[in-house]
Order: sequence, then C-alpha cells, then structure tokens
Amino acid sequence: MLLFINIFGFQIPSYGLLIFIGVAIGTIIAIKYFSRFFDVPKEDVFYAILYGIIGVIIGAKLLYIITNIPFLVSNYNNLDLLDTISQMLKGGFVFYGGLIGGVLGVFIYSKQFKISFKSLCLILIPVVPLVHSIGRIGCLCAGCCYGMEYHGFGAITFHNSIIAPNDVPLFPIQVVEAICLLIIFVILLVTYKRFLGTYKTIGLYCVLYGIVRFVLEFFRGDLIRGIFFGLSTSQWISIVLVIVGIVIFINATKKKNVETISQ
Repeated sequence: MLLFINIFGFQIPSYGLLIFIGVAIGTIIAIKYFSRFFDVPKEDVFYAILYGIIGVIIGAKLLYIITNIPFLVSNYNNLDLLDTISQMLKGGFVFYGGLIGGVLGVFIYSKQFKISFKSLCLILIPVVPLVHSIGRIGCLCAGCCYGMEYHGFGAITFHNSIIAPNDVPLFPIQVVEAICLLIIFVILLVTYKRFLGTYKTIGLYCVLYGIVRFVLEFFRGDLIRGIFFGLSTSQWISIVLVIVGIVIFINATKKKNVETISQ
C-alpha cells in the first residue's frame, strides 16, 4: 500500500494522482486519436470530458451512498449518523455510478452545445477501460476495493491500511481487474476502425466489462457494497450491462457509418 507519493517534497495522495494520470492519458488519446474520425472540434471533446468528470464524481458518490443504505438502516442504533454520513461523503465511490453519471454529463454537454452525442460517446468510450485500469492501481495503493482472503499465488497483504483488513493475505483483485481492463482497451482499439461509425464499440465494451466485473465480484472482499439474492449490486448492474450491450451490438449491425468522415 502506498497512500502518498512524495514529489518535490509534497505528499500527494497516490489514489488521486493515479486517477488524474489516467484521465490525462485518456483525454490525450481521445482527442489526438479517436476524435479524428468524427466531425467534432477537439475543444468540444475536451469540454465534454470535463462535464463527464463532474458526472462521474456525482454518480459514483450517489451510488456508493445508495448501496450503503441497508447498512445504515440495519445499524442505525449503533452509529453516529452524522459522523457516518460525513465519512461516506469524504470517501467511497462506485464505478458503475460514475459510468452512468459520466454518460449523463456528456449527454448534457451534447444537448447544451448541440454536439452529436453519438460521436462523443464513440470518441470517449474506448478510453474508459484505460482510465479505469490506471484507477484500479490507485485502488491498490489506497487499499480500497480489496479482494477476499486468499493464500495462493500473487496474494497481497496490507499492514497499515485504514480500509482493507491488515495482516491478511488477499486476492490481488485490483491488479487482476486492471489487467482485464487493459485487455478490453486493446480489443476496442484493434476493432475500432472495423466498427467505425456504429455503436458496436459501445456494445462490445458493455458486454466485455459486464462479464469481467460479474466474475471478479466473486473475488471481492469488501461486501459492504450490498448483496441482494446472493449477488452484489455491481453484479446485478453487470447483468443489465451485458444485456444492454448485446442489444446495442445487434442493433448496430443493422445501421452503419453514420456521422463519420472519410480519412
């Protein structure tokens, strides 16, 4: 665990720094590479990303609070409610909430400034798994989103974590998910031109990440995220995401090459 990174004498939270690095790299790739296939000004891509970031923060925080409502209700008499809510507002995010919020943020920008929402999505979606991958390394540094107890190859043990259990070997879920996300990014990159101008890239992302997240949830140890009928909140969302992705991909095969420009 590496909570802080020293840079020129300043202690910078590693989680926040890695998120920033991920967003910066994703923004550069989206603007420099993916935007060139669409008739969207680069400055609009940049500002749409800013709207998306705001949506990510709000959405990720809201879903985190929502998934913790059962815990708050069941432990109402044993908690200092104001202090607990304060702690929840300071930390804790759920990726799926951020994904939904980010999409809504980009949608609001597209409507406000009359930019093609489809084009913006096709420019930005491919870099989402790359940004997410780097962010998962930030989770590893912070000790959040930790894995279940595990004594096999690659087990990670925290000793001074304020989030993960200390001195207990854990499954390296953050590393595994980061690798899976990087693979998804490569797949989207390789197939991008083949699917250019259609929603197939978005459908493919939804299916791939939904499957990965559903499987990896079984290896998570932070079950405070909510369990319903034996599955976590994220697993239920993953099922919906896979179904939506399949529908998008099938429909996209019937509609091709809209709003693209020849190179």
